Amino acid sequence: MKKKDIIEIVNHLEKALNILNATGLRDSKLRSKYAEYLVALKLAEMRYEVQVMNERDDRSADIYIPNKGIRVEVKSGEYRYEDGAYTTDASFGHGNQIEKKFDFCVFVTFDKGRQKEFFIFSSEDLKEVKESKRNIAGFPKTNPCLLLRYRNYEEYEKYFEKIGRKQDMLKIEIDLHKYPEKYQDWDKIK
Repeated sequence: MKKKDIIEIVNHLEKALNILNATGLRDSKLRSKYAEYLVALKLAEMRYEVQVMNERDDRSADIYIPNKGIRVEVKSGEYRYEDGAYTTDASFGHGNQIEKKFDFCVFVTFDKGRQKEFFIFSSEDLKEVKESKRNIAGFPKTNPCLLLRYRNYEEYEKYFEKIGRKQDMLKIEIDLHKYPEKYQDWDKIK
């Protein structure tokens, strides 16, 4: 897909989301598509050829970089106020996709409908996430594999102390919260 086409799609999706947000409506499906095109745009700006949707040669992930054979999955989440802190998460179902579906995952967070952060993980970075939140997930039978994101490490740690489940804190989440800049390096995707 050409960069100019991706820019146009991003602009139109952003306008649609702004209208929905202005009316108090939230649409997580539209937001997730918007996140996919934001990531595709960033990769195109890095001079990668990107394939999205039906044009992908490899459809296991949201974005495919054909000349490199790289599969990029995009996850998105909007911060919500819950239990005295702002949190969001990336959902991986039962985690099978971490090993089989993608090489890299970009987690795009939104705050009040606006894009906030991009976090880039290799599939290796996320291995620990598999089935990690069975004890605290809202849907433990169908979606126990979550990567949590709070605004800072203190809020993250406080949540696990409050629920008495510090053993469910993951090394990758601790690292993400203490050193978020470590996961904002787009050059990781090679």
